[in-house]
Amino acid sequence: MKRALPDTDTVKAAIDTVLAEAAARGRRPTVTAVERFLDIPHATFHRHYADLIDAHFRPHTPAPARPAVPRVPSGSDVRTEANLSRLRKENTDLRRTLALYEEAIRQLTLENDALRSGTAVLPLPTRRTPAPS
Repeated sequence: MKRALPDTDTVKAAIDTVLAEAAARGRRPTVTAVERFLDIPHATFHRHYADLIDAHFRPHTPAPARPAVPRVPSGSDVRTEANLSRLRKENTDLRRTLALYEEAIRQLTLENDALRSGTAVLPLPTRRTPAPS
């Protein structure tokens, strides 16, 4: 049995309630909060009430806060950046090693299949993978 959807005035009231609660808590209001308030699935809400989102919800939503001004890195930030740089390099090295292992496994699989089927083993040229940038 299908549940009846709320009328436009009920949805507007729910939007106003969510906007007021978000303002009182100092949070940014979301359409998801309106959907939860009305207990309506996301797709259904957007299918039936997209015009209300554009006309009634978005104009009353405050602009996002500006990002903080970049500051001079402290000693712990420098260590963190050095650690991230080291981890990125290790990740790149591991990806290259993995590509080599994949190629070796591919070649061994082809040779194994050829040996089991009794056909001659033909050396295949190695597949070149582009080096990550």
